[in-house]
Formats: sequence, C-alpha cells, structure tokens
Amino acid sequence: MRSLLLLLVIFSSPSMGCELPFPNLGKVWCLVPSANDSQAGVYRVSGKDLQVSLSDRLIVRANGFTRESLQALDSRIEAVSELYLMDDAVYYSVNVGIKDRLPGVIRSLSKVQGISLVQPDILQLREKHATDVPAPTPPAYLTQLGIPELWPATPQGRGVRVAVIDDGFDLEHEELTHTQVIFSYDTASRSQDVSPGGGDDSHGTRVAGTIFAAHNGVGIDGIAPQANLIAIRQPDTWTSHTILSFYLSKLSQADIVNASWRSQWLLEPVADIVADLAQNGRRGKGSAVVFSAGNSGVELTGDDSESQLQVAVVIGAGNGQGQRTRFSNYGQSVDAYVYGKTAPAVVPGGYGRFSGTSLSAAVVSGYFALLLSQDPSLTLDQLVARLLQRLSQYQSSLQGPES
Repeated sequence: MRSLLLLLVIFSSPSMGCELPFPNLGKVWCLVPSANDSQAGVYRVSGKDLQVSLSDRLIVRANGFTRESLQALDSRIEAVSELYLMDDAVYYSVNVGIKDRLPGVIRSLSKVQGISLVQPDILQLREKHATDVPAPTPPAYLTQLGIPELWPATPQGRGVRVAVIDDGFDLEHEELTHTQVIFSYDTASRSQDVSPGGGDDSHGTRVAGTIFAAHNGVGIDGIAPQANLIAIRQPDTWTSHTILSFYLSKLSQADIVNASWRSQWLLEPVADIVADLAQNGRRGKGSAVVFSAGNSGVELTGDDSESQLQVAVVIGAGNGQGQRTRFSNYGQSVDAYVYGKTAPAVVPGGYGRFSGTSLSAAVVSGYFALLLSQDPSLTLDQLVARLLQRLSQYQSSLQGPES
C-alpha cells in the first residue's frame, strides 16, 4: 500500500507537474506526453530513456472483488475483464473508454481498500533477435548440452507442455506438422489462428523449430520433438496481452514457458505473474519461465526488463567454447550462457538462420523438456542445477585432462 499512498500524495501536489503517475515495483513513475505533436498518444517515461503508448485501459490488482463490484466503484469504468487469477489476488483489465479519464480513475481506485496496484495498460518495445548469415551444421548447442545422447535415453519431450509466447507460428511447415499443439491463441485477433502476419513475423517459427522440429532427415532436428506445444501469438507488448499470454500458459498447465524476448521496462504485473508460475506452477515444483537476457552487451541492473527477475530462468548467449559472447547481456540475474551464435533454423515456408539470446533461451526450453520427460519430478531449481552441471562438464571436456 505504500506505493499507492505515495501516488495519492503526488496526485494532490500540482507542483510536481506529473500528468499520469503510477506505482511500479516500489517506485512511482510519471508519464508525460511527448513534445513531438506528430507522435500523438506517445508518452515519455520520466527518468528513463523510454517512450510508450497508452490505451484507454488500466491494469488493476485487487482482492475480494467481482468484475461487477469493481466496475461499480467508478461511473467512468465501462467494462472489466479478468486477466490472471492468483491465490491472493486477481489482475483485471479495466476499460474507461477515453484516455483522458485515466488519471482520475487511477486516483479513484487507488483509494479503495483491497486494490493494491493500478497501472495504465502500456505498449512498449520488445527486443528479439534473428539473423540470416552462414551457420554451422549441425548446431553447436547439440554438442554443448549433450542432446544427441539424451534422445535415445528420454521420450524426447513426450508429455511435457511447452508454451511459446512470441509472434506468429508456421504450424504447416514440414518440420512442425507432426507437433502436438494442445492450445493456440492470438492475443491480437482473439482467435486460435497463430499464423505469421507477414514477412517479418518469423521469430516464433524459429523458436518453435528449435524446440519441436521433426527428426525427419531434412532441415534441422528439434531438441524435444515429442513435446506438446502451447502456441501463443502476441505480436505486441500491451501489458494486458502479456498478462493474458502467461495466464493462458498457466491454464494450459505449461511445464515450461519460453519467452525469447525482453521488454525495455519491467512492469510489476508481469513480475507478479512470473513469480506465481515459478513458485506455484507444476503443483508447487515450479514452472520454468525462460527469458532471453538480451543482445546489447550490457550489464543487467535495476528493474529494466524481465531479464532482471530472479525467479525466472534468464539465459545469455555463449560461443562454442561455453564463453559469453560480446553481444550477450550479462549480470547477476543471468543463470547461464548457452550457445547463441548463428545456427540453422526453421522459418516460415523454409529454412534460415537463428542467433542471439533468443536462440539460447529456446535451446534451454527444449533441454528442460527433455529432462522433464525423463523425470517429471524435477523441481525448477533442480532443472537449473542440471543445466549448470552439464555446461560445467562441457567446459571441462574442452580443457582436456589435467597433466
């Protein structure tokens, strides 16, 4: 409640000059309209080199309300829908119809007991990475993680549910027609059609191919071809869509959630739901939510993105010798560096290349699926420990026997 009380102080102090304040992870941030008139609807985040867009929606975390009782709190609220249900709270999307109403409704709801967070629904950029330059065949990550040796010793992911939250999926590709898709959803169109929306809509297919590609003697061999796919197309970064994507993963009982991307700014609702999955998923053993560390070659500090989440599995990119690449982000929140240089990949309608921490995260998601198909009792901590043990063994093998 401290951040909400501070928010009320800011609202009551016009000298602060903050048009739209709201709390996030213990701080209060201000959104200021962009000075560039050509960018109508674009806001600058005070204190950050970041611009975002807003809708007429709010994200509200509340306990003890129904949709009807929440809507009744303020006559300016036009609609309420549930986004994510936790044991102790529910995230709602609250539609106020006109963006000019946002500050007043934030102020109104922030005073209500049982409401612990109110934020605008924010659209920001998401960092992904894919490339099309020559790549070694077979990909080096297979050797690094000892994957070919695991294939005959495991059911190759059978029975494990892997959710991939990304852009479009070419599920008609020859490498993916065998894949057991147990659920699909497009957060933009609100339909089950997750097909790519255009030529640049290929990242999700690359991720899915890395994990699920058939062992059919052509193209590439997926790491866990028998795993079950939960395909969630989220081509934008509205906070409400991100919450919904993770909730659909939870409802589909995902063992692993692959998020081969990172936003520019970590918002508290996303931190909440990732923690819920990591702590309560898989009946308390913890669902593995796997994020990319990012490809800017910088140290991760503060609360800049999902890659700062300690409860998530954050993967950076390494080279063939197991060392971090220069382009990979790094820091205390990064759990491991897995091969992320260029590798062959499945792309819509054919084959191409894939690289970066997006590839690295997909590789780890597939590797976890192999381990869980062999031993479903493994906890999230044990999965990460197995990964680190394997990487350590690989590096030791490269150094050779001690003289």
